[in-house]
Amino acid sequence: MNQEKIMIIIKGKEETEQVADFEVGPSVVRITFKTSDKIYTYKIQDVLILQEPDVVQVENDSIIYHDSIPFNNVKQVLDFGIKIRVVFENGSMRTYDKDRIRLEQSVSGRPEAKAVLEYWREISKYVKNKSEDEEEEQENENHKDKESFLSKEFAKMNYVDPNSVLGQIIQKNPIKQESRFTNNPIFPFNFNLSQKTALDHALTSNISIIEGPPGTGKTQTILNIIANLAIMQDKKVAVVSGNNAAVLNVQEKLERKGYQFFVASLGNQENKRKFFANLPKLDMSDWETDISEVACMDRIKELDDQIQRLMERDREKAQCKQKLSAYLLEQEHFENYFARQDVSLMEKLSFYKQTPNKILEFMKDSFLAAEIKKSYKLFYPFKLFFKHGFTDFKRLRKQGIEVILNYQRQFYVLRIAELSSQIQKIEEELESHHYQNLLDEHQHCSETLFRLKLHKKYHHRAVIQCDEKSYTRLDIFREFIECYPVVLSTTHSLRNCVPPNYMFDYCIIDESSQVDLLSGALALSCCKHAIIVGDTKQLPHIVDFKIKEKLKKDPYLNMDKAYDYFDHNVLSSLLALYGDEIPSVMLREHYRCHPAIIEFCNRKYYDGDLITYTDTQMSDSPLLIYRTVLGNHMRELTHGKKGKFNSRELEVIEQEVLQGMSEIDSVYPDIGFATPYRKQLEKALEHFTVDIESDTIHKYQGREKKIMIMSTVLDQTKLGNMGMNFVNNPSLINVAVSRAQHQFILVTDHSAFRKYGNEVGDLMRYMEYSTLDDNVVDSEIVSIFDLLYREYSDKLRDFRDRARWYNNSRHKSENLMEARLSQILERPDFKGFSLSSQVYLMNLFTDLDRLSEEERKFVKNRSSVDFVIHYNLDQSFAMAIEVDGFEFHENNPEQIKRDKLKESIFKKFGYTLKRFKTNESGEEEKIITSLNDLMDSN
Repeated sequence: MNQEKIMIIIKGKEETEQVADFEVGPSVVRITFKTSDKIYTYKIQDVLILQEPDVVQVENDSIIYHDSIPFNNVKQVLDFGIKIRVVFENGSMRTYDKDRIRLEQSVSGRPEAKAVLEYWREISKYVKNKSEDEEEEQENENHKDKESFLSKEFAKMNYVDPNSVLGQIIQKNPIKQESRFTNNPIFPFNFNLSQKTALDHALTSNISIIEGPPGTGKTQTILNIIANLAIMQDKKVAVVSGNNAAVLNVQEKLERKGYQFFVASLGNQENKRKFFANLPKLDMSDWETDISEVACMDRIKELDDQIQRLMERDREKAQCKQKLSAYLLEQEHFENYFARQDVSLMEKLSFYKQTPNKILEFMKDSFLAAEIKKSYKLFYPFKLFFKHGFTDFKRLRKQGIEVILNYQRQFYVLRIAELSSQIQKIEEELESHHYQNLLDEHQHCSETLFRLKLHKKYHHRAVIQCDEKSYTRLDIFREFIECYPVVLSTTHSLRNCVPPNYMFDYCIIDESSQVDLLSGALALSCCKHAIIVGDTKQLPHIVDFKIKEKLKKDPYLNMDKAYDYFDHNVLSSLLALYGDEIPSVMLREHYRCHPAIIEFCNRKYYDGDLITYTDTQMSDSPLLIYRTVLGNHMRELTHGKKGKFNSRELEVIEQEVLQGMSEIDSVYPDIGFATPYRKQLEKALEHFTVDIESDTIHKYQGREKKIMIMSTVLDQTKLGNMGMNFVNNPSLINVAVSRAQHQFILVTDHSAFRKYGNEVGDLMRYMEYSTLDDNVVDSEIVSIFDLLYREYSDKLRDFRDRARWYNNSRHKSENLMEARLSQILERPDFKGFSLSSQVYLMNLFTDLDRLSEEERKFVKNRSSVDFVIHYNLDQSFAMAIEVDGFEFHENNPEQIKRDKLKESIFKKFGYTLKRFKTNESGEEEKIITSLNDLMDSN
């Protein structure tokens, strides 16, 4: 009998490979088995004989999978319809249900994928291990450097499964949407709105992105994803990163909760040895409960429905607190400004009860009345009286700007009271619905269900018998991966942690902005789904651009730039490849830094999207600047271990910063020192007499300290200027600042970084503004009262849109200019600027002594400028713009005189007033040029 081409299935028997011969009679089948000479007789209806199978030869670029386990050394596959027979090279055969077997052909030979793989394969020959981390040296302990490791890995990667994430990416296949698990997700590690969305994306897409700015709970999100995938859905999950630090963070947090027993911490050979030498222990002694899984699931669903709305209200409260902090700070600036004006307080502004909106309405009506002058002279007092309850007309006529300043001052008082009341109202609502208790119960139910699932799977499971060499044998690995469904590794070691061509259900890549495309591709080649966690605004991996010169350029000229090793990491590559098509969520809730610390990063790098949940009570002085004395203090070694350092900054840290702190030794572990330069780090380690944790900023990514001290090193010398591009790296400054929980201390040159658009310079200005530094208090130019004028501008714009008679005047051109300016400032180059309209000159200039009597009178007569562009981080004045209608300006001698007076005032304070005429063209180009010139000259 041809054993390969015939399959006999006997009812009630699993084995079908032991038949030596058979004979079919009229009603029975007689079968002889290999294990016995005896002939067995079966009823013909109990025997199924399958013949003439489809024969599939397994080529080198194909793989046979049984479930997710790959078979190696397969000769051919015989397809009998309902059953599959796999014939191995050694002559042995095995039979499987057809629906559990799949044959996949590699995509590596397809034209669209071949070019990408060849490009990466060529680069892999030249990528050297530049890391000095001991852990990465251990990763390559059997190789001279990472060059040989990557090169060998890519040389071995002849097969790329079309269902793998790598296969999907290099073919540019669209993102797949999948149905979610029927039960509600669980959150045994707590959660918030952003994290809930992130989990939903992970469960319903084959590729999803979680952007995690500093302190937003990336690891917590990963832990909840692991719980839902690995335990609730029995998926096999790999968690990887470019280095061991990120995955160790996941491991430590699981161990803290007693969940280490289902996690295999693998990676390099040393990690494997450690893992198998000390297999994680299982302790479920206190997990017993009478609650059923069904009861937990039902209660979680009930709680989900209640918590969603309350969680939205809690977010609203946090946003109100953020606004309140901003208004309180701006009020502090306004009060400082107001105290320097010769203005008497008005005891009562109106006989009506005032609100912030009514204050803005009064300011708007007062401005319009001054604009239209005599036309509505009689109507105006009646309007002020009946609409606004205002009665002091004499004072308004003689000292109009004083009235406006009093109203502005009251605006802050009322807006702050309104926000405080709103916060209190939400807090009372949350308390009345027992919001925190509901959150705690949800977490408790989630954890209980999680443990019930774990208990059911593990409480009778014996410890697996294998070691670091034998566990990848297919007969053992199936049991191993069931026991340890979560595997931790680095990206470039993951393929070596599993049998060849094995595919995890999911791979979570943490700190993905630091994962290069080559090692990322290795990890993505062995998973069906990927969850990419990272932050495009933090430090990427370091690239050796000299490799470009060694590559053959012609074959890759037409390749999609999203695969460019030199331009992209794993995170940015996927964003470039899929854009808005890829499910992506930014974790917005921030829990690490003092609100004043993270607000710099929020405004500068995250477009104000972060919502701060920390308390201002964390520190009385969250931001401190120490400037070195005048002089050039940076030095550069040009021989031996080259590098820049600044001993004066280290002396300031030692003698002023650290001595000003507690002398109790226990405080020093809470202090971190970071610098862009390795040489400065080396000098710091020699110099400091107290034990604080010191490192380069690059190495501090992923860590945090209560107090962070940053040394910028550079000064105003030519050598210092040459290092500006390196230090003024947005990602570098973002990482440095966001490491600090309670206090961030900047030690820097007195004036080397004063330029606007310069990262350190913007940081200094923000710190000065946020703490009312003397530089701000003594300034002759007041920072724009941005929050006040933002609302005031909205009020004017709304009026202009509704009032036809007003729009028919010269102010049509103002509407057009405002729209054009807003559009320009949305460009990435100019996101550091904001726009305010109809700003009173009195709010711009404080010291009027330098002006003539006529100019002072002009300023105090409620004179304004059409538009002011100012810097976001310290609200300081950048540029003023006037729109000149022909009839209103050039054809109006009185207005021409006022224009010249206004220009003279700006000139005396060292600022140019830009004028744009309505009968001219090219305004947009001129404005862009002016903004670029402004950034270059400051």
